[in-house]
Amino acid sequence: MRLAWLFLGLAIATEVVGLTVMKAASMSTAYVGHAVMYASIALSYVFLARAVKTIPVGVAYAIWEGSGVALITLVSVFVFNHVLSGREILGLSMAVAGILLVNAGRPDGETADEAAA
Repeated sequence: MRLAWLFLGLAIATEVVGLTVMKAASMSTAYVGHAVMYASIALSYVFLARAVKTIPVGVAYAIWEGSGVALITLVSVFVFNHVLSGREILGLSMAVAGILLVNAGRPDGETADEAAA
């Protein structure tokens, strides 16, 4: 189970690298940046596929996508000097809250069979 979470963390990290390099590559004519971007994003999907072998796909995807968006936004703010609007801050806050709720799972240890009944 811990290995699956490691793969999910690697999926998030490689997605952030790929998207950060995408921004940098868009401001340059060097093809190396594009190659790193494509390789990082592809590797992110490979790691995500390994993670969902153990972690439920809905939980893994929500964490992967939401964390990626939040981290890319932080990179955009601190590396590319993007200034967040109030709407962007609200949206990110809602995304983080959604990730936390999805990750929390069912209340009080309720099983899938109990939820279906």
